[in-house]
Amino acid sequence: EGRRAFGRAACAVGMAAALSQGALVGPSVAAARLSQDEKNTVSLFEKATPSVVFITNLTNRRDIFTLDLKEIPQGAGSGFVWDDEGHIVTNFHVIKGASDVQVTFQDQVVKQGRVVGFDEDRDIAVLQVGDDITDEDEDEGGSGGGGPSSAAVSPVSTSKPSSSSELASDRAKANREEKKESPFTIQPLPRGTSEDLVVGQRVYAIGNPFGLDHTLTAGIVSGLGREISSGNTGRPIYDVIQTDAAINPGNSGGPLLDSDGNVIGINTAIYSSTGTSSGVGFAIPIDPIEMFVDQLLKFGRITQPILGITFAPDQLVDELGIEGILVLKCVDGGPAWKAGMQPTTRDSFGRLVLGDIVVGINDTKTKTSLDLFRVLNKLSVGDLATLDIIRGNAKEKIDVTLMDSQSVMPKMLNVQSIIEEMRAGGMDNEEEEE
Repeated sequence: EGRRAFGRAACAVGMAAALSQGALVGPSVAAARLSQDEKNTVSLFEKATPSVVFITNLTNRRDIFTLDLKEIPQGAGSGFVWDDEGHIVTNFHVIKGASDVQVTFQDQVVKQGRVVGFDEDRDIAVLQVGDDITDEDEDEGGSGGGGPSSAAVSPVSTSKPSSSSELASDRAKANREEKKESPFTIQPLPRGTSEDLVVGQRVYAIGNPFGLDHTLTAGIVSGLGREISSGNTGRPIYDVIQTDAAINPGNSGGPLLDSDGNVIGINTAIYSSTGTSSGVGFAIPIDPIEMFVDQLLKFGRITQPILGITFAPDQLVDELGIEGILVLKCVDGGPAWKAGMQPTTRDSFGRLVLGDIVVGINDTKTKTSLDLFRVLNKLSVGDLATLDIIRGNAKEKIDVTLMDSQSVMPKMLNVQSIIEEMRAGGMDNEEEEE
């Protein structure tokens, strides 16, 4: 009997030692089981996550029963820290129509977001984070907060908390004191380049799909040089990155990273009939975004270089058997007008006299308007563009100094006479401006 008791005691001691040893070495054993590739992915996520934010789009709605005006969430998306000054870059459609914007960081610090500037055509917006939003502020605003859920998909509550105002005030005071002890720091994401991307290289997307806090998905670059239409204006966005990394609603505005953790694009759209990831996602490349963000920070908008011409739509040009950009009108005082470009007119007998046909710009052929836009999107206001034109039966070159669209577009609104003349001649009444 004594030997049995001794044996049971020895067994218990051995099991306790084994459990203790297992508890001590468990995490290291788990870490040792990760491959080097997995360790790199974990490290990338841990470094990038503090710089990725959750953006809540708030709008004012009046309660049908109390007639009180309340702020409620109407959309959400992602964004990332651009610089040390607190600028956040995201998609324009994430904050479109917002009366207020809330920015939630990884540590659940919620800050007010002020719109610095945006561009609908390129679907880019820049925010500036401001003051913290305390629990007391949320109670007064009637909003239950805009932060994402880290465990389950659930709608953001718009009802007031059931706690008393005294408890809310104490909680807000405690939060402020805690923030004083641990001051808020902002960490911008390092930026890479999209110029040397190749199909097949590994990429990572971080965002808040369906409101789920800081989700990482991995994939590859599936294609380059894609073209998508802006969901805001329908204008084409060029040189877009295609990836099979899962991108879902809520990922919009989040960063697409390379294997070094550098931003190479902004996740912006998916190709799907169901609205969820189908393995075909798109990201705007970082190289043009850097130029656009610089302009938004300086001017609050993107300066759009234009030629100052009204040209015939591609369908009409095809019907006329012309290959190129048919100039219908040159805006008085605009770049093309100053360079001496010839518009389309009618002679004294009412016969149509075709204007200049642009067949190239900066040694790039322009068969359609998309070819022209592709080149202009890479140029800036003040740049000199060399146009190859056909005037009559001769081919010529003219130099045009590009101007800002804001200084030319208001004049273009009154340019309708040539379209009315072409309509009288039985031609299409559509026009395009550039």
